[in-house]
Amino acid sequence: MKKLYNKFIVWLFMTGSKPDAIDRDNDGLVQEGTPYERKVTTVATPKKKAPAKKAPAKKAPVKKTVKKTTKKK
Repeated sequence: MKKLYNKFIVWLFMTGSKPDAIDRDNDGLVQEGTPYERKVTTVATPKKKAPAKKAPAKKAPVKKTVKKTTKKK
């Protein structure tokens, strides 16, 4: 129970340490300039998302026109 309480307190106050931090500048350090700065052995590159494909533009349906005829009297 004490362990669960400690986890809750850490979550509640969010100390700032990120266990899954990513090294974006590839220098081998994460969380630079903070008290939680540390070295990483493997540099993980973030996966790039594929650009979203745009849906084709929907066109308005073509209006049907009735040919008007004039009757001669």
